[in-house]
Order: sequence, then C-alpha cells, then structure tokens
Amino acid sequence: MPDYILSDVHLRYDCPERGERLASVVEQMEAGDRLLIVGDLCDFWLASRQRRVDPLTCPGLQALAAFRDRGGSIMVLAGNHDAWLGTFYQRVFGASWVEDSLELESHDLRLQLAHGHRLGKRNLLKAAMESRAFLVAFGLIPDPLARLLQVRLDHSNEAHRAAADARHIAVYRRRADTLAGQLDLAVFGHIHCPINDSAGNPRLIVLGGWHHRASYLRIDDAGATFIVEPDPAETIDECQRSSTG
Repeated sequence: MPDYILSDVHLRYDCPERGERLASVVEQMEAGDRLLIVGDLCDFWLASRQRRVDPLTCPGLQALAAFRDRGGSIMVLAGNHDAWLGTFYQRVFGASWVEDSLELESHDLRLQLAHGHRLGKRNLLKAAMESRAFLVAFGLIPDPLARLLQVRLDHSNEAHRAAADARHIAVYRRRADTLAGQLDLAVFGHIHCPINDSAGNPRLIVLGGWHHRASYLRIDDAGATFIVEPDPAETIDECQRSSTG
C-alpha cells in the first residue's frame, strides 16, 4: 500500500477551498494506505479563533475522519501553526501525533520528515506566536483587530518572502547534506513553494503549501513520485496566505 506525504494545508473553516483540495486527494486513498502530514495541517486562525466550530463542517477534516474509518492510517507532525492541536487531531480523526522530526522507511526508501520551522536562525516574533499564550490571547481579541493584525502580517511575509524562502532552502539543503548516505529522501514543509531536488544526496523534497494547489509525495513499490496539482485557474483563496506562516 502506498504512503502519501503532504504539509501546509492550513485548514480554516472560512477557507473551504483548502479543505476541498485536501478532500479530493484523501478520497482517492484506500484502506491500508498511510498518510503522513508534515506540519501545519490547520492554520493558527483555526487553532486560536475557531476551536468551537464543529470540525466535521470542514471538508478536509471530514475526509480525514472517513479515511480513518475505512482503515487508513494518519500521522501528523507538529508545525508552527498547529503545535497545540495534537489532541484535537487525535479526537477528530484518530491521528498519531509527532512533536518533532520523524525517521522512517517506506517501500525500502529511508526518509526523514521535518516541518522545518525549528531549523536555522529563528525569528523571535514568529517563535513567540507559536506559544499557547499567544493562541489564547489572539483568540480573545475583537475580530476587526484580529483581521487587521492578520493583514499586516501577510504584508510583512509577502515583502520578505523571497529572502525567507531562500534562507530556509539553504538550511534544508545543509541539513540534508549532513545525512548523505543515511537517507534516500529528506522531506520538509514550512515554506509554501514545492521543490523536488534530486541533484543532491539525499533527494530534497519541500512539500509546498495548499493555498492554491495540491502537492504531495506518493511512495509505493515503483518509488517516490512528487505530485503537484495546480488549480485549473491557479486561483488563490480569499484567506490570508504567508510563505512561512
């Protein structure tokens, strides 16, 4: 049975297109398949401001629960947006929860999975935003103020996107190089640009975000295939998107 690996879906109840993209992929999976999610399945907005909404109103979460019910296996690694959602994932769709990186074998390939936000020099503000205290506080502020702060963060991320992505990619490549001979694939998330770099050893995969496309790694007896499925019109959803959100 194949393994599927993805990251950075950033589910929010007010961004249904993200959940619909995820559902369209998960619904193709069969009993006995394994799904590994390498961080940020859900967005910090859901984690802090939408916890009282019925999770099964989200097409993506509903699809994950149905996949579990028909015999699928789901493992989720912590990202910077969903580090406090482990028990939520366990309750809603029976996920196994991993706090940090994970090494495993899949169809005779050796992999290391890591969201990637803890590698290299960290932005102190973004590190603080991962705390439970921030999530609680952000959930309490009035909605207009929360959305204003979101817009300002989006603008800051957009202005620094190229430089931030380049820094993270360099860190990922250096990390992968230290594992030469020990791994076949080094797999990361966090930045939202999908990358498939087979020139080095090990092969470097950056899974990419789901704000306007689906991208995932499929591993079976034929090997590892990186799949990017852009939306027909390359549409971007109405919610905020950030490169290293």
